[in-house]
Amino acid sequence: MTDEVKVEVRRSGRRFEAEAVLDLGADAQTIWDTITDYPALPAFMPGIRSCRVSERHALAGGDERLVVEQQGEFRFLMFAQTMKVLLHIEHRALRVAEAKAVRFDLGSIFTRKAIEVFEGRYELTPLNTDDRPPRTHLSYTATIGLRLPPPPSIGNLAVRQNLVAQLEAVAGEVARRAGRPGARPRIVK
Repeated sequence: MTDEVKVEVRRSGRRFEAEAVLDLGADAQTIWDTITDYPALPAFMPGIRSCRVSERHALAGGDERLVVEQQGEFRFLMFAQTMKVLLHIEHRALRVAEAKAVRFDLGSIFTRKAIEVFEGRYELTPLNTDDRPPRTHLSYTATIGLRLPPPPSIGNLAVRQNLVAQLEAVAGEVARRAGRPGARPRIVK
């Protein structure tokens, strides 16, 4: 069975709600190791140039809380906006990784305050572990709030374009780590 990525973006005023579903031919551990391997993100994730864990705190039950510094860019067509983001991330081992941006630096005085909120959440659900390869359902949700509204049709398209590119990269890296290099996910409309 082919890996699949389905992405939906909804807009309400200056806020975007994104939902994505990935059905991947890999076990939960491989997927977890991929999405939480922050130093490796620049090697496979479009738009991320550097990613560094500056703090890591163990919590009860194997959970943990991290502070992650990320640099990169948001791209749309020929436009690219550089950004630095400070994220607070909570891991509930092999189940949930939740991130909340606590600081943005978008590089110029005008756009420094452009993003009001960013929250993202990955959730893993093993499907049938008897399958070979095992299949795991990875869902991703994000909320992106802007201080200034983008043009009506461009906002959804830009968010979707970036999210699809990033999730295709996640699926590709999961396939590589699962011993299926070159496997490409099918994008479901």
